Amino acid sequence: MLLCALTAGAAEPTLRKLHIESDPSGAEVMLIGGKAGNTPLTVGERAIYPNDYPDNRAHLYGTVTLRRAGCNTVVHRVTLDDLARGLKVALDCDAAPAVRPAPAIASSTTPAPPPAASNPATIETVYQRRLRQLQVMQELLDEGLIDAAEEQRIRRRLLDAP
Repeated sequence: MLLCALTAGAAEPTLRKLHIESDPSGAEVMLIGGKAGNTPLTVGERAIYPNDYPDNRAHLYGTVTLRRAGCNTVVHRVTLDDLARGLKVALDCDAAPAVRPAPAIASSTTPAPPPAASNPATIETVYQRRLRQLQVMQELLDEGLIDAAEEQRIRRRLLDAP
């Protein structure tokens, strides 16, 4: 009975939304889960920072990619300020299409391909992925996108995973 009362009184985490605009409008918006739509567009925080995602899309975690025919593709790492103010991106449509990468995360590891077989290289890849997930989670905590309780819950789940 007490557990039910405590759970009922617990506050749900507030999930924010990100409003995305581009100049010119109509740019395709890509998130870790794939195409989200075209600008102007509003997406939920969980679409940008999902709890689960495939290994081969880990490099897209926390990023928004904008692309439009005849314009340079822009990859932007979403920040707490972006969630608060929205994201307005001026696309460069005069130059030949290229990709402008998001700022790199300070990390000593590089994303590795998904595990293929049970060998020492695969084991190292699993540890590298786990380290990357922990680093991203720390960034989310530092930016206030998750609270300490959620960080601990996710950390336990990551560290207890096989």
